[in-house]
Amino acid sequence: MSFSTQVKNELCRAAMHRPCCIRAEAYGALLHATIFSHREIRLNTENAEIARRLQLLLRRAFSVDCAPRQAGSKIQLVLEHAEQLGHIFDALGYDLKNHVTYHINRNVLEEDCCIAAFLRGVFLMAGTVAGPDKKSHLELKTARHSLAGEETSLLLDLHLSPKMTRRGSTYVLYFKDGASIEDFLTSIGAPRAAMELMEAKVEKTLRNTINRQVNCETANMVKAADASARQVAAIQRVLRTHGEAFFPERLRETVRLRLAYPTDSLAELAARFDPPISKPGLSHRLKKITELSAAEEE
Repeated sequence: MSFSTQVKNELCRAAMHRPCCIRAEAYGALLHATIFSHREIRLNTENAEIARRLQLLLRRAFSVDCAPRQAGSKIQLVLEHAEQLGHIFDALGYDLKNHVTYHINRNVLEEDCCIAAFLRGVFLMAGTVAGPDKKSHLELKTARHSLAGEETSLLLDLHLSPKMTRRGSTYVLYFKDGASIEDFLTSIGAPRAAMELMEAKVEKTLRNTINRQVNCETANMVKAADASARQVAAIQRVLRTHGEAFFPERLRETVRLRLAYPTDSLAELAARFDPPISKPGLSHRLKKITELSAAEEE
């Protein structure tokens, strides 16, 4: 099951309490029907949950009964009777005698909850969203530029700012930032899906942070090991030629400890002195030793 299907199934379980919101959700679905005209309304879906939801919305919002029927891989709800169409168009404020326009009648969307319900209907018919394992992306598609523009206005009313693009003959409203997608899904009635996206984002951020820390620590360990190897090599060059007596007495303990503990970090090696010395102090001594070795080679 795709994540989009999972989200839509959650939306199909959203409660239907307020008549205004039931009508608004049905309105959003109808404006994205395969056919929405004064002669016929045809709603197509491959999801049985959505088909049942649409059937219930039509009954509750417009007192219209329409049994879903199978058409290949699609499930269709078809309304052709003038009486049924009249109920719907009257409720939505359309004149059945004239050509249907796809402008949204804002009088039907009285409150923010109605706008959210309308967008739920839109998403059920024309929405997709990428799952938690993919890059954040949510789309709402329509074949009508004017409808895309008015739905943008509705989203702005909910403090959401979609972008719009054209893909062939289709206009697409989309979000690519995770926060907007989570807010949109929560607004339209899919808080579980929004939470799943949020948890995945937190997990990804935590994993990336851990990886950065591990990489940083590994790089520091490699750097320290390289430095220690250079110090040991410098000491051994001098010892082979001149012996330990070449080094000033104050550096000889450092020479002996570095050779004895070549894998120690500066902090570990500094703690082995009696009494212990500071890391800067040890670093200064080791630098002096490598400088003496380099001068001797010259």
